[in-house]
Amino acid sequence: LYNIENDRAQSTDVGSLFPEIKEQLLAAKEDYINRVVGELPETDTRTFPLGHPESKITQIPARDGVAHGNILRSNRWPNCSFFTNWTSLEDKITWEVEVMQPGDYQVTLYYTCKPGNEGSEFVLSHGTRTLNGRIEVAHNPPLTGMENDRVERPESYVNDFKPLNLGTMSLDKGLDQLTLQATTMPGTEVMDVRLLLFEKVSP
Repeated sequence: LYNIENDRAQSTDVGSLFPEIKEQLLAAKEDYINRVVGELPETDTRTFPLGHPESKITQIPARDGVAHGNILRSNRWPNCSFFTNWTSLEDKITWEVEVMQPGDYQVTLYYTCKPGNEGSEFVLSHGTRTLNGRIEVAHNPPLTGMENDRVERPESYVNDFKPLNLGTMSLDKGLDQLTLQATTMPGTEVMDVRLLLFEKVSP
């Protein structure tokens, strides 16, 4: 229990000074866990929909992806996070994606890349469909957001990610794994990844 007016960082527990309020909050927490959390499955098996018939654009953020190998999330809290530390050709990022409407999609990747790591090549795949890409331009702006914080945030800071047009990808309707994996890495890292954007071109 914290006094937010005097302790913005929530660093001093004042629960012992307000035992009744603390007990009320603990009871509310326990009730929420029993009624809501207890009904949720241990593993979320929901897929990520892509290409809903009523939507022209689908965002596939790092927030909903799974990192494999050396790749790390910029923060343990998924929101606003991005993938970093992509240091091996064995590394990859995956999303469980269900294409709702088949067709052609314009794909844009939002990335950052440190100088000296340009030239990395990668492939984006969904089922038998693939799309190749290459990082031609380094883009390594500083993290931002801390200048607006009263106290250091536990969540991820943000970055000015650069859009890279990958071209058009034909997607079949159905569930499959969307995979992003490097094929060439001339430097020490491939790139940091924030977002994939799919824009419906046809039908």
